[in-house]
Amino acid sequence: MSRTLTILFRREPCLDQNCNVAALQGYELYWPDGRPVEVGLNAFCKHGQRLLGLGKHLAGCQEKFIRLICFPLSGLEAKLIRIPGYRVRRFFLERHGRIGRIHFMDGTPTNACFDLDRDEEAVLEWIGLTQIRDGERQWIDLAAIGTEHSSPWDEEDLKLEDAVAVE
Repeated sequence: MSRTLTILFRREPCLDQNCNVAALQGYELYWPDGRPVEVGLNAFCKHGQRLLGLGKHLAGCQEKFIRLICFPLSGLEAKLIRIPGYRVRRFFLERHGRIGRIHFMDGTPTNACFDLDRDEEAVLEWIGLTQIRDGERQWIDLAAIGTEHSSPWDEEDLKLEDAVAVE
């Protein structure tokens, strides 16, 4: 069963970061009703920007509504989820104490961390941090679908029913 959030990503250069591994572009995140999303995640590397359709993919725009879809998996060997026309990537979420960090398939940690004491419940449930215990790992396929508006989730419009697991 997939879990979905719709979030407005607004480009904010003052949140840009340069770390020793990669340059990160800053974004402010908002719910469709305009409230800020309470999450510590606000800057993305080129891989995150590509997955989310941000950075150069914004084509001159400063903001974009994105539907984020998380597919929890039974493990690394689970069939990859495909949504025709959209980018889907496999990661794992690993919990240490009250923090969950997303890792690439090869185990490389990303800068995407979630905090059980700070981040909004809806975000924590979406990524699955509330469902795993300290030291556990949850494999996930993540998809991001850009949308022109903040309307409620419409599976038929986005052809999510065409999502299939492939070997």
